[in-house]
Amino acid sequence: MLAIFGSMQFKEIPGQHEIKARLIQSVKTNRVSHALLLSGTVGSGNYALALAFAQYLQCQNPSDGDSCGVCPSCHQSAGLVHPDIHFVFPVARTTSNPGEPASDDLIEEWRKFIIADPFPVLEEWYGAMKIENKQAGIFKRESQEILRKLSFKSYQADYKVLIFWLPEKMNITAANKLLKIIEEPADHTVFLFVTESPGEILPTILSRTQLLKVPGIASEDLLIRLKKDYPDMGSEVEGIARKAQGDYVTARNMISMSDAARVNRDRFIRWMRICYTMNVTDIIAWVDEMCGIGRERQKLFLNYGLEMVRENFMLNQGLPELALFDSEEQAFSSRFNAFIHQGNIEGLMKEFSDSVSHIGMNANPKILFTDMSLQVSRLLRQPAVG
Repeated sequence: MLAIFGSMQFKEIPGQHEIKARLIQSVKTNRVSHALLLSGTVGSGNYALALAFAQYLQCQNPSDGDSCGVCPSCHQSAGLVHPDIHFVFPVARTTSNPGEPASDDLIEEWRKFIIADPFPVLEEWYGAMKIENKQAGIFKRESQEILRKLSFKSYQADYKVLIFWLPEKMNITAANKLLKIIEEPADHTVFLFVTESPGEILPTILSRTQLLKVPGIASEDLLIRLKKDYPDMGSEVEGIARKAQGDYVTARNMISMSDAARVNRDRFIRWMRICYTMNVTDIIAWVDEMCGIGRERQKLFLNYGLEMVRENFMLNQGLPELALFDSEEQAFSSRFNAFIHQGNIEGLMKEFSDSVSHIGMNANPKILFTDMSLQVSRLLRQPAVG
């Protein structure tokens, strides 16, 4: 959100004081890692931190705590047009570009997307590319473009920086072409990998990076930011800051109640009722609906369902302080939690987590969601232990 964030300086990112200090200290001591992996949830600000660090590296008048924000380099960095900062992100074939895609094909769309919101959500990027029912990736041609760009001398700064969003989306052919340059880059070449799922990154790439875990934003820092961004919300943001558990994007979505979040909630509640009544006609209709939303949205839904099952188990076990719901989730869960207990929690969580993995491996969604509906129906009817 440009009106909120403006120039991407460290001060614009809520919290993460320790991470910011560590990145700045690495510059001061001339110990900048040539391949840094910032691992955390999208709402932790891991991508925003990469942007701010890149701007700090290129700033002509940096202070002890931040880039100046006003020099020509900072203006170029903030506009994502600095000639020595390059961007890599998942892409897909489009109608206008049917060949193997690379990031440069969609760089203008990417600039608009990130300037509007430096907390990028993959599903929203799919929407910006207009490929909601496809899967994006990072392919061989991308690696060729990276090697070409990094073969040139820097234009106007000491550092050449490549910000690489979601390396877990890179295929093995693309990765193999980059192994040498990641391990032995030219002087003052910095790879900033930003990941949400380090366990899904190819081991050959992962082993060549220095891991920097980006934790959730401290609740007090998140609350300060939310009060600044949403001054009309009053004390309501206090509960949101607690429930969001350090994730700025989650907090923002809770405030705006995005269409996607609302759809996932309503779809989950409807599905649980269908599974419990074991209405075959309704199950078939629900499965057909799920098959039409695309794999990334399917994974988001399943992750939401996994969280709802976990929260309802906490409620069932008499730990309401650990169960974080909005008002409609609370109304549903006040009765639903009785069906999530020690007798079925392990099986339910396994169903959801395994299904997320299977969708990521291109499982047939009709078979997966039909079988899952039957298994969930069985588990919901399973008696509690003891």
